[in-house]
Amino acid sequence: MMAAPHIAILGRALAPQAMALAEQAGARVTTTDTYLRGPDLDSFMQENNPDAIILRLGEVTDAAMALAPNLRIIAKHGVGYDTIDVDAATRRNVLVTIARGANAISVAEHALALTLGVARGIAYQDARIRSGHWDKAFFMGHELNGKVLGVVGLGAIGHALARICAALGMDVLVYDPALPDGAAIELQRVGSLEGLLAQSDVVSLHCPLTAATRNMIDAQRLNMMKPGAILINTARGGLIDLEALADALEARRIAGAGLDTFPVEPPQLTERLRLLPNLVVSPHIGASTIEAGRRVGMMAMQQVLDHLAGRAVDRAVVVNRPPQAA
Repeated sequence: MMAAPHIAILGRALAPQAMALAEQAGARVTTTDTYLRGPDLDSFMQENNPDAIILRLGEVTDAAMALAPNLRIIAKHGVGYDTIDVDAATRRNVLVTIARGANAISVAEHALALTLGVARGIAYQDARIRSGHWDKAFFMGHELNGKVLGVVGLGAIGHALARICAALGMDVLVYDPALPDGAAIELQRVGSLEGLLAQSDVVSLHCPLTAATRNMIDAQRLNMMKPGAILINTARGGLIDLEALADALEARRIAGAGLDTFPVEPPQLTERLRLLPNLVVSPHIGASTIEAGRRVGMMAMQQVLDHLAGRAVDRAVVVNRPPQAA
């Protein structure tokens, strides 16, 4: 292994077990503890020239990579890699990896928490009580038992949520164009997103952000949802047109929405989004549990250490194929 490799963590330090792996390998670790973008990110990369990046917060751009000629791997602390310029990384022979499956249970549980938060008005009623109101005589929520869950994207998180919600007595539908036509799954598959939206009482998004999926939930598709439906997004913020969502929530075209991710983070929510009583939001913490943090941190750190030491990295977690790493 190279002498004292330098690993930069964009964000706070990883779980103690993951940091211990780096120490045992003799690596030097630098953390940023917050988001870095633009000139701040460029300055950090130029000053530190890391051999590896573990991305928790923010982004890694082509310009930033150009300022770190030693960079060999970017490991995403999670699974969404749309904030990494993968094409630029490939050109620069930088491997990009994800922590596939390590946070699935935590994100699935958070999707359920957001669903219950909307269905039972938990955040709204909490705020009402704190401001001196008692709405017991007026408020009515909704049960999930007997309702239909529509899962968009059947990866590890979608599978986990489907199992949890089936145990609550929900029927589960799945739409995932990435699944081969003959793939054997134990869930009912729907042939189109439009078909899933029309049949589901709860729609939960678990797909990557690509050119094809950006703003996939727009005004037209929101109008296809059931009037009492709930929309949940713990995947990528750019999947939903937020202005169209605000229109649908204001008009009560759908019952409510729960968002853990946003097109730009931290978000600058419009006033009407902030004031909507049928919108529940959280600061991209679906994977922020002690248990998931340990698994994801260990996986990301091991990927970095293996690649820097010349050991093979499991192809299942590799996003790209740099020429020298293939």
